[in-house]
Formats: sequence, C-alpha cells, structure tokens
Amino acid sequence: MPHENTRYTGLPTHRSFYMKAFVVECPKCKKDAVATVGPLGQEDGKLRCNHCLFSEQAVDLIRFKLIVKRYCDNCGKEIDAVIPNQKEAVQEITVSCPHCRMTRTYKPKNEKYRTMYPETGQATDPIFNLPLWLQADVRGNLFWAYNFEHLHEIKDYVSSKLRERQSASFTTMVEKLPHFIKDAKNREAMIKAIERLELKRAL
Repeated sequence: MPHENTRYTGLPTHRSFYMKAFVVECPKCKKDAVATVGPLGQEDGKLRCNHCLFSEQAVDLIRFKLIVKRYCDNCGKEIDAVIPNQKEAVQEITVSCPHCRMTRTYKPKNEKYRTMYPETGQATDPIFNLPLWLQADVRGNLFWAYNFEHLHEIKDYVSSKLRERQSASFTTMVEKLPHFIKDAKNREAMIKAIERLELKRAL
C-alpha cells in the first residue's frame, strides 16, 4: 500500500494547534479560500480568496439586537420591543407603545451577536461557518480537515501501523480522532480519500 508507515512519529499536538487557518469554500467563486484567526481571536478573523480576490472580515458580521423591555410612562402597560440586525450599538432609540401609541425615547439593551453564513449540513469553519474545502464521505462517515497541515498529520497517523501515545499530560489531536478514521479496516479507504483531497490543492 502506498504511503504506509510502520510507526507514527508526529508531534504531540492539540487540535487547537491547527485552528489558526481554515481552507474553506469561497462564497463567491466556490473555489478554495482561507479564513484566518486574527490576533484577538475569531472575532478578528479574515477571509481571503486568491481566485476571485473576495475578502471579508469577521468584524463586519457583528450585529446588535436592540431591546427595550419596560412599562409605558403613559399607560403603564408593558413595552417589549426588539430591533435586530443593527451594525452598531446605540445609546437611545425612539419606540412607540403598542397599546397607547405614545412615543418615547429609551436607552436600549444592546445585545451583541455575530452573523454567519447559512448552514449547509457540511463541516464548517468556526469563524464564518463556510464549508471546509477538505471534506469527504468515507464509508458513510464525514471526514474533514481544517487545512492541508491538519490533513497531512491525519494521513501520517492513519497510515501508521504502530501508534504509541505521544503525551502523558494530555490527549493529542490524533488520539481524539473519530473511531472510523483510526479503524484499521478503514485504513485503505481513508488514505484514498485523503489523497483525493490532497489533489484539491491544485484546483
């Protein structure tokens, strides 16, 4: 079998080690793009496609929900107003009472949240929720990798017959892989799937 190692010798890495850059499907041209985590974390992340030059920043996806929940100064009945999808936090908003129609200016609660691309049923990145570029069906199981470095490390582990524990202090990334990836009976199918994904680098 091609690419068959006797003993796995990879470094004892945690999954977070590979979560700095994600190869994803560009939402515009559907080719491979890269989503990277910024210095401040996922909220500071960026998306860049070298094919169509589309780019986006995670900060642009931040929205605020404005909430006013109180009793009307005029009629005493409850006001429960929610205004979603605002790009900025605000100090005051004008709201009409749904009972007496009296208009007043109130200080809302600004609830911050981050919008993402819609769910596709596929494995996605944690920044933009875009489909990962490196994913495939392996005997009815969804296999995926964050990036090519992640993919190659999994390939080295899968193709090794001897898999010794790499660290006594924590469970490594490869040791936490789903059972179907580590199952010896799936070794050949896994390597073939990974090698097909490796070819996607040239697309």
